[in-house]
Amino acid sequence: MKKIALFVAMVVAILASYSMAFAYKNTILVDGKPFYYNVPDITIKVAGQNFDTGKTPPLILKDSTLIPVRVISEKGFGAKVEWDDKTKSVTITKDKTVRLTIGSDVALVDGKEVKLVAPARIIGIGNEGYTYIPFRFLFETFGYKVEWDQKNYQINAASPPKIANITSFTTSYNNGVFSVNITADSPIKYSQGVIEDPGNIRIYVDIENAIWDKGRIDIPINKKSLVNAVIAQNQTQPVPKVRAVIYLTDVVPYNITKSQDSTNLTISFDIGTSYVTGISFAKEGDYDKVIINCDAEQFNTQKVGDNKIVVDISDAILKMPDGSKAGQIPVQGNVITAIRYSQYNNDTVRVVADTTGKADYSVRILDKNIIMLVLKSQPNEMPLIYIDPGHGGSDPGAIGVGGLRESDVVLGIALKLNSLLTKGGFRTTMSRDSDVFIDLVTRSQEANNAGADVFISIHTNAFGTPTPKGTEIWYYPNGYKGDTRDNKTFAQIIHDNLMKEINTVDRGLKEGPNLSVLNKTKMPAILIETAFITNPDDAALLQDDAFQWKVAQGIYNGIVEYFKKLKEGSISATVSNSVYDTNNTNSNP
Repeated sequence: MKKIALFVAMVVAILASYSMAFAYKNTILVDGKPFYYNVPDITIKVAGQNFDTGKTPPLILKDSTLIPVRVISEKGFGAKVEWDDKTKSVTITKDKTVRLTIGSDVALVDGKEVKLVAPARIIGIGNEGYTYIPFRFLFETFGYKVEWDQKNYQINAASPPKIANITSFTTSYNNGVFSVNITADSPIKYSQGVIEDPGNIRIYVDIENAIWDKGRIDIPINKKSLVNAVIAQNQTQPVPKVRAVIYLTDVVPYNITKSQDSTNLTISFDIGTSYVTGISFAKEGDYDKVIINCDAEQFNTQKVGDNKIVVDISDAILKMPDGSKAGQIPVQGNVITAIRYSQYNNDTVRVVADTTGKADYSVRILDKNIIMLVLKSQPNEMPLIYIDPGHGGSDPGAIGVGGLRESDVVLGIALKLNSLLTKGGFRTTMSRDSDVFIDLVTRSQEANNAGADVFISIHTNAFGTPTPKGTEIWYYPNGYKGDTRDNKTFAQIIHDNLMKEINTVDRGLKEGPNLSVLNKTKMPAILIETAFITNPDDAALLQDDAFQWKVAQGIYNGIVEYFKKLKEGSISATVSNSVYDTNNTNSNP
């Protein structure tokens, strides 16, 4: 009797187990055809809680787990769902717009195509038809992290994390520590990494589930090995991500810390402090030589009027033998009459060479000293042209039709321009004459330190589609932020001469206040987008040696005309202190 009772109990348990495992049995219509469905029940848990889909249960068809669109979108996500019977498509709207077409394995998410593992389809249950799609696509599109539990036939979905809005991206310097600061309106979750190439180190921080709505922001640093800091929206799908990158030329110790509430992230670099320990003067033939004893790696130069050359040494403390924080050294040079120095602000030492009149100069670092060579300007000396072929080395620039590299094309044009200029008697300096990487700050700084008369950056344009084509020239807006350069006149003269030589679409002049090589240079500066490397017609021209010579000739002709008009006095050129110098330009040491 006991054995019979035990046997009956075992049978009941097995049947109960079988009934639970295959609870959903029904004849359904799949693509209009009857199908007897007998597959284990699928449950959905969102944040650990059961999600009931009512009379439209999740289904497994042809190894794909499908879920009903309307009940999950409306009840689960609070989204609006619309059916278009004419196109047999369903549209889901909440923060983003998702469109699915019955029978298609491609969905549109905010207009962009996304491939599905199985097509959207109509499943007939009872007397009604319901739209079903792959479960993972729907959940992940709306920000849920989702997993499939094969053992328990269960979909586990974690609610989307709260989106953090990045509210500020700033830098600061204090006592030898340079910091990049990121602030958000809710806790920050991040990952980090380092990409190392010779002379080009990038430290990046990826902030997950974050939005930065101010576009790409580039903050020049120019302290020791730190070049600049950049922030931008790295991706929006499947989850939004913001990336901050700090560019360096060499390894610098750093650490990343978060505030107690995790809403502020600080990347700190220990760059130390340099000391200026002495200043001396010597005459070497026609040259005046100023020697600044220091271990600094970074400095900026500027010319103020015709009688003052300024060197600002960053991250530096004045530590003269007599302990003075300001002073003057009278000299009798070929052109220099006095050297003045001071602790300009907490982390900058300023050295000024007063001259009797116009002077040419160059400044460089040699054996832990900053050397300034000054020569009285020669009345008939030809202008100095700084030629900047964009990109190079680890940065190939845009990749165009047939794998054509921007860095290769613009170098070819730049070398041809350099040849024409030197034959024409001009003095020239190039940011690069081979395939090497040069950071943006160095390009403008070299031109400033060399006292170049004009700056010409050569690039090719690019776009996501092959349609756009043509030539355009960018310049820093006249008068913007107090800039005193007449950049537009320079750009217009180059443009007019260039378009006479080449037969491309004329896209005219463009204002580029955020372009580093334009807003960090002192002299009139332009950036030439010669043609679109992504357009088949333009790309064919860019590869043509004869076309490159025409581009170079057009630029050369424009330079000749520009300096001819300067000499005649029909136009004027000034060197700007306002853009490059972040200190108080009215303060003298």
